[in-house]
Amino acid sequence: MDAGDWIALSTGAVSVGAAGIAIWQARTASASARHSKQQARAADEQVRVANEQLLQAERLHREQLALAERIHREQNEPYVIVDIQPSDPTSEILVVVIENIGPTMARNVRISCDPPLVSGWGDDLTEMLHRALSRSIPMLPPGRRLEFLLDNQDRFQNSDLPTSYTFTVESEGPGGAVEPLEYVVDFGTWAESLMRNRPTKQIEDKLGKIQAAVKALSDNYKLANSPAIRSERERAAELVQQRRAQAGAEQPPANLPE
Repeated sequence: MDAGDWIALSTGAVSVGAAGIAIWQARTASASARHSKQQARAADEQVRVANEQLLQAERLHREQLALAERIHREQNEPYVIVDIQPSDPTSEILVVVIENIGPTMARNVRISCDPPLVSGWGDDLTEMLHRALSRSIPMLPPGRRLEFLLDNQDRFQNSDLPTSYTFTVESEGPGGAVEPLEYVVDFGTWAESLMRNRPTKQIEDKLGKIQAAVKALSDNYKLANSPAIRSERERAAELVQQRRAQAGAEQPPANLPE
């Protein structure tokens, strides 16, 4: 091979080497590009996750704020209840009770009942109940309790009259309209308990306790003062004997027969 061939061969080798270097550089650049894309995707994912966490934190904060506001509002709202119960523990009279057990004034209290209330004492009392519940109560201060006569225990013997009613209460408080409240009152569930607890039972129980206390006091007194009591009895017996003897001595002797 002459000098020209060597030169051509060297030039080809250099070209091949340069081509190899170019290919290696291209592959390196491609790998770098892929790595850069992966890093970019990872960065985008981190941004997305961070945004989701931020949105979730904001949503949780809004929910907690709304819950705190609702709790604060409910704690400062009136709470009007409706119930049917005995007028007192020893009574057989049933009354409809409307009471504000909340901390603030209730205004424009409106009550509806399903089915309409019916009294076993006649149409006049039934109409009175309807008028009482159909009227709006202008104000009901905290602790205020209203009672309306409904019936007595004889109602449980009349199967034609319902014992379950659903009351719906609407009212307004310091913050405006209060969420409607619904009460299902089924006083038939405790009818047997009420019938067993006759009106005079508690009075009888109290009298029985008083009787037992008086007997215990009497027994203790007798035990503590038994010597004095025995002496008093003996003295009384002696007085009786003395009076009898005295009466016998004063009696004139009987006339003897001749």
